[in-house]
Amino acid sequence: MEKAPLLLETVEQAVRILQESPFVAIWNYQVLSVQAGKVDLALPAQPQFYRPGGIIQGGCLMTLADTAFWLAAMTELGIDAPIVTLEMKTNFLRAAQADVYCRAEVMKSGKRVTYGTATTTDGAGQALSHHTLTYLAV
Repeated sequence: MEKAPLLLETVEQAVRILQESPFVAIWNYQVLSVQAGKVDLALPAQPQFYRPGGIIQGGCLMTLADTAFWLAAMTELGIDAPIVTLEMKTNFLRAAQADVYCRAEVMKSGKRVTYGTATTTDGAGQALSHHTLTYLAV
């Protein structure tokens, strides 16, 4: 009999996962909430994120959305699930100039494919970017 996967269920678990993941060390993400199928992260603005004109580079928003969705997928598939980003579509709606917030939500999760969305916002709750993501179990 197969052992049930350990699901991501708490902010503390998510913080630990991020702390143990070398690729996220430079971002200084803050985990705001973890619920079944949903994760909220914050990305504090840092000087190295800005491009000329005082605008946060768009790739920062994409990385935030991808990381938030990765964690959201773990709430359904398990912390050790071997998942990778298969596809990500991004629409930028407004320039980011300060801290950025993201909510990622799983819409459908299957054995091989997990699909959902992520939306980044500013401190006033205005949408900055919208993302659709597809993850693949490898």
